[in-house]
Amino acid sequence: MKASRFLLAGTVLAASLIGAGNLFSGESDKITLPVLLDRVASLDWLYTAPLAGEKQLQFSSYDRKSKIENGQKIDWYANMDAGNYLAEESKDGGKEYVMADYQGAGYIARIWSANPGKDRWRVYLDGSDTPVIDEPGAELLSGKGKYFKEPFAGKRAMGQVLIFPLPFQKSCKVCLYTISPVKPIRYFQVDIITAPEGTVAETFKLDDLQKYSAQVKAASDILTKRAPLVPAGLAETKFELELAPNAEKKLADIAGPGVIKTVEVSIKQSSLEDARVALNEAVLTGKFDGIAMPFILAPLGAFFGSAPGVESYKSLGSGISWDKPNKTATLLSYWPMPLKKSASFSLANHSNKPLKISGKILLEQKAVGDALYFHASYNYLNYHATRPFSDWTLLNASGGAGRYVGTMLSVRNPDYMWWGEGDEKVSVDNETFPSIFGTGTEDYFSYAWGTDYKRFDHAYYGIPLAARRGRTLMLAPYQLTPYRLLMTNPREEEMVSQYRWHILDQIPFHQGLNFNLEVWHWTPVITFDLQAMSYWYGQAAVSYDQQAIIPEEIPNW
Repeated sequence: MKASRFLLAGTVLAASLIGAGNLFSGESDKITLPVLLDRVASLDWLYTAPLAGEKQLQFSSYDRKSKIENGQKIDWYANMDAGNYLAEESKDGGKEYVMADYQGAGYIARIWSANPGKDRWRVYLDGSDTPVIDEPGAELLSGKGKYFKEPFAGKRAMGQVLIFPLPFQKSCKVCLYTISPVKPIRYFQVDIITAPEGTVAETFKLDDLQKYSAQVKAASDILTKRAPLVPAGLAETKFELELAPNAEKKLADIAGPGVIKTVEVSIKQSSLEDARVALNEAVLTGKFDGIAMPFILAPLGAFFGSAPGVESYKSLGSGISWDKPNKTATLLSYWPMPLKKSASFSLANHSNKPLKISGKILLEQKAVGDALYFHASYNYLNYHATRPFSDWTLLNASGGAGRYVGTMLSVRNPDYMWWGEGDEKVSVDNETFPSIFGTGTEDYFSYAWGTDYKRFDHAYYGIPLAARRGRTLMLAPYQLTPYRLLMTNPREEEMVSQYRWHILDQIPFHQGLNFNLEVWHWTPVITFDLQAMSYWYGQAAVSYDQQAIIPEEIPNW
């Protein structure tokens, strides 16, 4: 395989996937740890079409009462999402509780838990009786263990997660081992990417961490920096304009072929509040190759990964910063956007104040072949009733192949009870039951126990806005009585905005994808508001539902 290489912090990152073909295309002899580390730190491979056999499988502790029988959904919103294992086995004088079990080639992409505890988490590969990983869960997933450190593993806002590729050739099995006679009640998610039949993988061994230490260090540096490598010598298109209220103007026309590597937009406003309104009420449109339907249609803040307001953060997919002395908000998107012939971007100002806009778009000029198109789909719910429980469809796509790569969710909650019990339910390729069935909204976004979330930003996930008004503490039902007695000033309202990028753990689909998020609030008699972005790549033939943006209905918190 041809491999371009980047020099980074004294180490060499093997960038064999940057601008290259699919991992499983035959261009690589094996799935190896270096190849997968390229996937961790690069975004360019995401616009390659998945091959037959590529799929994400999630093994989670979701409530097994939720099922489908004879086409009918049974206990669809059941919420006892912990301690549900695949099997229970006796071993080493104790018991192993099987969390994940898969036969075939692929790699483990992500392991998450809200309460991994002191029980030992064991990873078995290729049918071996000896685990390749064997460590207390709270050490393995927190970054404080002997195997994986920050930024691959870490504890943030009480969620503990490991994002590191563990390839295998024949099988993988993830177990919880304990000598306690009491079954551990753990929340968990194990995300596995399966490989096409016939794929050859170099199964992970512990000494690979030393053998490939340069590649591990290079990927770690990029994740720590929270921004992808951008090649030098890109074609630059600049723009600068003033946009009157209720006006729309073209930002830029881009001539292809090539891949847009960076979109940067700056808005100069008189105050942070004016900037917040501008980001929420200015709508960005992006079209590609003369296709009439825009593939990007969203308020500026939402598109760049946080809404509402100017909440500074950095990540591998996008970022926002606020320059207080110059009263300027700068927005960055790093999602690669292939175009064969052309791309055009425009901005509509639906606020009652003029906007001063400037920025640039960086294009890598090259042929893109049958690359997938980038999409950013916006959805919102205004004054949504908390009952009955419901599934909110963030993306319903059909008629072609693609990859789902990220979600942003912002919530305005007027109550002091927790709003995020809802599980994600993702069905691909006309599945009768979702292959991804989560354990809670905050779990999907890789934190935990929404009663105590705090602001943070990681390359893959984060909470740019933890609480803009009111208290920072959310209440779970079992906390209700004592806290309600102690609260002298009831909560006015609370804002929270969070993102999760599916990069190593992207979700491939071949015929279509349906991404639903349960709307599950503990308070039964109120309404609350939600905004969401879905980021994905798809073939031109993919059709999907796109919510119309009615300017006066855009949630303006």
